Amino acid sequence: MTGRWAQARTWGGARGTAARWHLLAAVIVFGSWEAYRRLGDPLLLPPVSAVLAGLVEITAAGALPAALLESVQLLALGFGISLAAGTVLGILIGRYELAHRVFGPFLNALYATPDIALLPLVLLWFGFGMPGRVVVVFLAAFFPIMINTYAGVRDAPRDLLEVAASFGVRSELGKLRKVILPAALPLIMAGYRLGIGRAVVGMAVAEVYLRLSGIGALIVQYGAALRTDLLLAAILPLPLLGIALTKVFERIENRFQYWRHS
Repeated sequence: MTGRWAQARTWGGARGTAARWHLLAAVIVFGSWEAYRRLGDPLLLPPVSAVLAGLVEITAAGALPAALLESVQLLALGFGISLAAGTVLGILIGRYELAHRVFGPFLNALYATPDIALLPLVLLWFGFGMPGRVVVVFLAAFFPIMINTYAGVRDAPRDLLEVAASFGVRSELGKLRKVILPAALPLIMAGYRLGIGRAVVGMAVAEVYLRLSGIGALIVQYGAALRTDLLLAAILPLPLLGIALTKVFERIENRFQYWRHS
């Protein structure tokens, strides 16, 4: 019991120290940003207070909530498809050598191609509407999910498979369900966490370059009007959304960490 209390106190102290350093860094960064108003051009970099005021303005006017809802719908659709496809394909090429030989070279070639280089083809094949934007989000999130799933399934412990076989688990489905997927869960969840961050980036790219909609439409609109305060206020939800979703998947991932130490 004493050891647990000591560990909790140490952990709490470490978290408190990290929080203080984070607060100090925030004060320095935002204080310097606010002070820049007196030295530089506020059109290039408006003060933090002006950005926060702009955030309140576009939120109260309803422009930001409506745009954010549209962006989140695109994000959910594109990430959901990439999650399903990346997980299934990662299991196939990680578990079956034939699938790895068939799909591996094509996936490696596609992974080495920058997403931005594929935008003209996405426009030509899928158009400016929702299908094209979903494809961009899909491409952004697919590979972190697929690669992590592949690595987790490929590195399934052989000794656990042998133990499972000795207990009568001999079917491929049984091995996947009882041994391989549970052992691969930490890496799979890490892929989901990386994928959701990439999906937010893909969402912004799709909305700016394919069709002006959602948060991307606000960014282009305020940028064209030289309203830098509103431009930064419209950009602000993107990193906040990415951080929040990444933290959610990180907490889910931490629930499966015991497999790495068992």
